[in-house]
Amino acid sequence: MTNFQFYTYELPCFNCHIKKAKTDLGWLTPAMKADVIDQIELMLKQRGSVYEPYFTVKIICSEDEAKDFLLLNYYDHSESEINHGNIKPTVIADIDDQISEHMTVEGVVIFNHEIVLQNCDECSQEIDE
Repeated sequence: MTNFQFYTYELPCFNCHIKKAKTDLGWLTPAMKADVIDQIELMLKQRGSVYEPYFTVKIICSEDEAKDFLLLNYYDHSESEINHGNIKPTVIADIDDQISEHMTVEGVVIFNHEIVLQNCDECSQEIDE
């Protein structure tokens, strides 16, 4: 398995837009994380105070990274399952199909990946009341 880690990032609260909230970015490589953060920061500047409930970012990766990315983020497999090859053949076939659909002529794979904004602690408490 390539060097994936589960990352979070402090993004503006979806509700108040002022405070920050810990937001899951998902399983990414360090390079993917940096690229995702750059994309989000650019979108924040462009949107101003207009907030959607999520950001759609582009994940650009190699074929091997694409397999791990999909297994970790969309098929909910653990690192251990990936490292030990405990993946059903049907899942591998689905992943191979997705990779071939998203492969560019340059030989990289590009996926859309959604980052869902969260509410800050203060707004979460107000909602619970």
